[in-house]
Amino acid sequence: GLSYYIVRFKGSKKDDLLGISYNRLIRIDTATGDPITTWRYSNMKQWNVNWEIRQVAIEFDQNVSIAFACLSANCKVVHEYIGGYIFLSTRSKDQNETLDEDLFHKLTGGRE
Repeated sequence: GLSYYIVRFKGSKKDDLLGISYNRLIRIDTATGDPITTWRYSNMKQWNVNWEIRQVAIEFDQNVSIAFACLSANCKVVHEYIGGYIFLSTRSKDQNETLDEDLFHKLTGGRE
């Protein structure tokens, strides 16, 4: 499933929906519900949160960078979703694998 958040992308004058899935982020037009752009986690180089201005900035391959302010939820929630999904993608299908708690906290913890 998708989790939806109202965000404002840097440089935009209108709000958009951000859909967060297990493997990608989707920018969605609020008026039509149509997807505008999709970014896959597999192409993500890094992401950061500026806690003072509550902005999430993400850098992808091929010099693609996005930044947005979270309007419908604390940006910490969006940060935790992204980190959690990336953490899950690093796990093998082997159910006996031990949980790397340090990696989980590094990916989802963030510091305000």
